[in-house]
Amino acid sequence: MQSLQPSTLANFHEFIGQQLASGSAAQMSPELALALWRERQDSVVAIREGLADVEAGRTYPAEDVIRELRAELDEA
Repeated sequence: MQSLQPSTLANFHEFIGQQLASGSAAQMSPELALALWRERQDSVVAIREGLADVEAGRTYPAEDVIRELRAELDEA
């Protein structure tokens, strides 16, 4: 198993503290808590990558996507 970096460990500690404060952790196994935290971390990474794409101009207009989806669905 991969060891956690100090800042990552602090983030995990904060996450568990939030779960305990909300009462969500009362029925949660350690494995589930870790899985939820990892899922949250993956989401944070994906959001940061998306924001970097926007800042770098690597975007695709929504109108184009909608037009392509409509054309694709009409062909199906």
